[in-house]
Amino acid sequence: MRNIWMVLILAVFVVWSQAQPIAIDLSSLFDRDIVVETGGSGLTDPLDENRGWIDGGTLPSTYVDGAVISTQDGRASFQFAPLKRSSLDGVTLNGQTLDVPDGRYDSLDLAMLAAPGGFGNPFNFVELRYADGATDQRRFGPVAGWFNSPGAYENTKFNYTDSSDVDSIVSFSTNFGDEELFYVLQERGNGNSGGNRFVDASGFVLYVIEDIPTSLTQATLGVTVGNNFVISLSAEYWDPEASFVDGYTVVANSMELYDGFEHRALGNLKLYEFDVSPFLAQKTGELYILLTDATPQNGWGPFLQNISLYSGENRIFEETLAPAVDTSHATVYAMFQTNGGDGEAPYLYDNSGSGPSNREHRFADAGGSITYRFDLPDTVTDAKLTVDMANNFVVSLSGPTGVVRYDHISPGAAEEKNYLIDEGNSILGGGYRFADASSYMVYQFDLPDELTSAVAQISVGNQFLIEAAAGTDGAYQIEYDWVGDSGQETRDNSNFGVYEIQLDPYLRNNPQNIVRFRFSDGQPADGWGPYLTGITIVNQSGAGADPYTEALNAMEMFGDDVHNEYNKNYYTIDLGSVLQANNPAKEVYVKFTDGSAGDGWGPGIFWMAVYTGEIDILSDRLVFNDLKATNGEPANYCVALLHRRYDVDATKTLSEIVLPQLPSGDELPVYLLGATLNASQTAVEDWMIWERH
Repeated sequence: MRNIWMVLILAVFVVWSQAQPIAIDLSSLFDRDIVVETGGSGLTDPLDENRGWIDGGTLPSTYVDGAVISTQDGRASFQFAPLKRSSLDGVTLNGQTLDVPDGRYDSLDLAMLAAPGGFGNPFNFVELRYADGATDQRRFGPVAGWFNSPGAYENTKFNYTDSSDVDSIVSFSTNFGDEELFYVLQERGNGNSGGNRFVDASGFVLYVIEDIPTSLTQATLGVTVGNNFVISLSAEYWDPEASFVDGYTVVANSMELYDGFEHRALGNLKLYEFDVSPFLAQKTGELYILLTDATPQNGWGPFLQNISLYSGENRIFEETLAPAVDTSHATVYAMFQTNGGDGEAPYLYDNSGSGPSNREHRFADAGGSITYRFDLPDTVTDAKLTVDMANNFVVSLSGPTGVVRYDHISPGAAEEKNYLIDEGNSILGGGYRFADASSYMVYQFDLPDELTSAVAQISVGNQFLIEAAAGTDGAYQIEYDWVGDSGQETRDNSNFGVYEIQLDPYLRNNPQNIVRFRFSDGQPADGWGPYLTGITIVNQSGAGADPYTEALNAMEMFGDDVHNEYNKNYYTIDLGSVLQANNPAKEVYVKFTDGSAGDGWGPGIFWMAVYTGEIDILSDRLVFNDLKATNGEPANYCVALLHRRYDVDATKTLSEIVLPQLPSGDELPVYLLGATLNASQTAVEDWMIWERH
C-alpha cells in the first residue's frame, strides 16, 4: 500500500511540475531599453521622439524585477528583464531563433510592443519547429501600435499591399496636391473630402499619363477607390464632355463587380488592379484614365485615394481578422460580425446608421441608430451580450413593447433601393435624404396581404409635404403640409419628429396592399424641403415612444469624447434585467446610439455575441492596464504592451521558435519583452495513464 501511495504522490508532483509555464530566456538577445525608471533616460534611443519610453513607475505595485508575474487578466505569465531600472529589456524582432526546452506545449505567449506605431505587414510569421522536422507557421502582423487598442485590427477586414517586388512608373495621391494636378487633364463636379477626391452625379475626372516608353509592353494600373465607380481607359484623348463612352474601354464598374449593390460607406475601398498591356500595344505613349459615377442619380460616386502605374506584381492581403472564440462553456444564441453578412441579417432590426465600411463594421453617428433584436428560448432567464465596439457608444436595452413592425427603411441603408422607386433628384446624406425645390422622392411598401390596419411612422423635419396613395395607380392624398398646416417656414429642422399616418383607408379595396409615399418641398422657392431619416410601418399608433434603458455610456465610462478608437474593446452587458421583467417571449432589443451626437463620432460596432455561460475570446490583450509613456501620455487610457497567444501542436515535441523576419527598412519595429511556453496537459495525462500500468 505504501508503494502505491508513493507512486500517486510522485505522479501528482510530476503532473504539477510539468504543467507550469516555462519562461524562455531572452537575455542574450536584448538590444533595446523599453521601460525606464521614472525620471530616468533609456540606454537606447526613445521609442518615440515625443513620447519617450515606457515609464517604469506605472508598472503594477505587485511587480518585482526578476519574478514571474501574471498579466492583469490572469491569462498568461511572464518573466521580464529588470524593468524598474534602465536596462536592455526588449528584443527587436528580426528573424532570431529561440532554442526551447524540448517538450509538448499547448501554446506560446508573447509580450510585445509596436512603437512608434502599429506594424501592418501580414506576410511575416512565427515559425514553430518540431523535433521530427515538421514546422508550423503562425501569422504575425498586424500588431497594434503602443497608443492603440490591442484589438485595433480584430473583427475587421484588413487590406495590405506589399509593393517590394514592384517597379513604380508613376504614383500619386489624389489629394488635389501639385503632384496630382500634373496628371489631371479635365474635371467636372469634383469635391474634396478629407484630402481625397470624389466625383458625383454627372461629374468626371480625366487623368493622363504621358511619355510612357513605347518599349514598355506590360504594366499594371492600380487605382485605390471606393463607393460607386466606373473606370474607363483609352490610349488616346477623347473628350468626356462629349461622351463617357466614345473611345473609352470600361475596365471596372462597381455595380457589376458587386452585383448591383450600392456602396455609400466605402465598404469597397481598396486597390483595384488592371492589366494595361492592350493600351500600351497601341504605342501612343499615353494612357487616359476616366473616372465617373456608377450611380449618377444619387451622388455616391468614386472616392479616390491613389493612382499608380507599375511593372511587377503586388502582393495583396485581404482578410477578415477574427480571433478564435472558445464557446465550450457557453450556450451561444447569436454570434456574428457586423459586416452585412448572413450571420448578422436575422438580428439587424433597425438601421439608420452607416456601414458596413471597408473594414466591415457599422457605425451610428449623430442622430443615427442601429438596433438588433434577439429572440431567445422561452426557458432562458439569464444571458449576456458581448460587443466589440469603440468610440462614443451608448448602448440601451428593451424588452418587447407590444409593437409589431411590418416594414422599415432608412435612407442610405442597403435595403433602401428596394423601396425607393423614384429618387426625383433627391439627395442622400449620412443617414438622411432631402428633397429641395422641385426635387422629391417616392417610396413603395408591399404590405402583408392579410393586413387591414397599420400606421406609418415617418421621421421627418423642415418644410415637408407628405402624400400617400393606395396601390400603384392610386391618386395621391396630402397627409401633411407643414407650411400650409402650421404657417411656419421651418429651416432649422426644429420640427423634426415622428409623424404618423393611419393607413387603414389606403388598405381598403387594395388587394395588393401596396402603399406609396411621396415627399416634396412644401415651399419650393426657398429650398428647405423634407429631411427624412426613416419610415416604419407598425400595428399601432404611439409606438414611437422610446422604451429603452441605458446600459453603457462611453462618455461616462471614459470621461472623454473618443475619436480614435482607443477604447475598442469587448464589453459585456448582463441581459437578465430584460429577460426577467415580464418578458415571456424572451425578446431583447439592443440599440446603439451616439453619445456625442454633435460631432459625429458615435459607436463603431464590429462583432457581438449573445450567450449563457462563459466564452473566451482569444484576442490580443494588455499585459498591464495602466502603463504610461515617460511624457505622461496617453491621458485617458494606457500604453499597449500587448499579450498574444499562439497555438502549438501539442502532439509534437517543440524544439525551436523562429521569430518573424521584419522587412528591411521597416520604420515601425516590434519589440519582444517576454515569451512563455505553456505545457501540454494532454501530454501529462498520457504520461499518467502509462505510469498506472
